[in-house]
Amino acid sequence: MVTDIEACGSFLSMFDSEIKKIERSACLSTDIESVPDEFTRKVFESGLDWLAGFIMRPHAELGRRGAVCPFTKPVHDEGSLVFCTWDVKELPFEVFLSILERLPTLYHRLFACAPGKSRLFSVCIFLNGLKEDQYSKYIDEAHSMSKPVFMEAGLMIGEFHPLSMTKGVHSKSFLPMRSSRPAFVVRAITPHDVIFIDRDDSPAEVRLRELLDYKLWVGEALPKDDILRIEKRIAELRLAIARRS
Repeated sequence: MVTDIEACGSFLSMFDSEIKKIERSACLSTDIESVPDEFTRKVFESGLDWLAGFIMRPHAELGRRGAVCPFTKPVHDEGSLVFCTWDVKELPFEVFLSILERLPTLYHRLFACAPGKSRLFSVCIFLNGLKEDQYSKYIDEAHSMSKPVFMEAGLMIGEFHPLSMTKGVHSKSFLPMRSSRPAFVVRAITPHDVIFIDRDDSPAEVRLRELLDYKLWVGEALPKDDILRIEKRIAELRLAIARRS
């Protein structure tokens, strides 16, 4: 009979195995032509085409000037963008989520090995094996459930897939999270991330937690007026939550 301890050890071994597979696929976005596996190389080429053709470019519906993400081209050009693949075809959602929540450790390990140690260092993980009817659960729902784990570790995680209906910050008609294939992008929290948190469509508890994590990780880089504004907002959210209790 398998004991609880043995079962737990088996799961941990499986989680570690999946993380190692992802790590073994890691390649700088500027070096994808050197990838020996043809399928993986084509995934990376497709991913770079999406970034270059959409994320790195302006868009008429974006609602502001500049590229969809102004940081992607610089991080690519300086060799601080890592591509990975993850075959999730056979993974039950609970197992998938547990592995996803272990990716902060992988991010920090890859960052430690990166040349230059850029603050913009990012990891883009392309998911293989998902069907269209799984995007909502495995990408959108998993992102919402795992985001607290990433922010607690000082990271942001972005979720992308071909059917994403996530609206832009500056334009509700723009869908910035559309991509050619399912992917997660992980990077360090930066001061500009304040536009992605404390949004009206999030519960007060979520907004409070994210503001606290944001202040913890980038507070020292913020002007005093911004800190005071955030602290005031934190106090307001705490009061609103207390009044409902």
